[in-house]
Parts: sequence; structure tokens; C-alpha cells
Amino acid sequence: MRQFVIPETFFKSIADKGGLYSRLWFFWLGKYVDEIFDNGFLAKMETEFPKYSEISEIYDFGIQLLRQDFEIIKTKPKKTTNEEKLFAEEVIHYLNDKSNSSFLKKGNNIQLIVARKREGYKLEEFKHVIDSKCRDWKGTDWQKYLRPLTLFSKTKFENYLNTTNDKPSNDFSKFADSVTKAKQLISVYRNQ
Repeated sequence: MRQFVIPETFFKSIADKGGLYSRLWFFWLGKYVDEIFDNGFLAKMETEFPKYSEISEIYDFGIQLLRQDFEIIKTKPKKTTNEEKLFAEEVIHYLNDKSNSSFLKKGNNIQLIVARKREGYKLEEFKHVIDSKCRDWKGTDWQKYLRPLTLFSKTKFENYLNTTNDKPSNDFSKFADSVTKAKQLISVYRNQ
């Protein structure tokens, strides 16, 4: 089966047309995605939905969007190379070492890391995220999130990478910060 990446703007345009447009296109993309561009697809849909006279208009509208305004990208999942696998295994080894865990060097754990590597992230950046989150979460209730799924997901990895922590955020440092703030407040009230 081919994979298609269709921009969300396509779906917004279809949804803006409303009703039957969106229902049919969501149905077609879900059930017939491999056949949509075939010559006989429209005829097949007209026989499958004979009570809707606007099938041809709905089909043409969506096809125009797909062909002109948006580009369908046909992709095949890229196989993981040995170099990428070794890279990911090194990252998992580093995570296991720093977090005292034993995550397996296979499956989704590898794929998450490979996906970030393909986006251009370097080993030092993976280590920075691991070090930072281990410093923040180790020994807290958050320690359970020191795992590949949390650390290396597309949305979270960049956020964690861009979070700078100059000091460890553990229970003692939070307590010390609270005491310092309390002292400042007390001195403000004494000076009034």
C-alpha cells in the first residue's frame, strides 16, 4: 500500500465546503486512497452512490485541490540503515546508563531516535536531552518518563533540547528557592 501525506489545508478546504463534500472525501481517503486517481474511480462511485447527483462535482473539486493546490507526496518508509541503527543503539545505551534503566535496542525505541536523527539532530543533542531530563526527573515522580517514547517524540524532543537548565530541579533546590523567596517577602514587609 502506498502512503500519502496530504496537508491539513486540503482537509480544511473540504470541510469548508461542508456536508456531503467532507463526508465523501473522508470516506474515499479512508477506504479507497489507492484508487482515487484511477480512471474508473468516479464511475465506480457514481454506481455506489446513485442517489447523489453531485458525486462528479465533489470528486472534481477534491481532485483539483489534490493536483493543483496541494502536492500529494508518495512515500515509502525508508529502511533503517546499519549506521542509523548503531547510532540509535548508542543513544539507548546512554539513556540506560544515565537513568539506570534497561530499554531494549529495537522497535519503536530505534525508530524514534532514527526519525530525530533524520531531522538533523546530533548525538550531543540526544545526550543533552538525556542529561537534562535525568537531572530534572531522576528521584522524582517524573522518573517514570525517562523513556524513549517521552524523550524522543517529535513534539517533545525539540522542546526538551531548547530548555536550558542552569541548576538541577530537584526537591531540595525547589525548597531552597521557596525559602529564598520567603525571606525576600519577609524583608519587604519588615521595611514597610
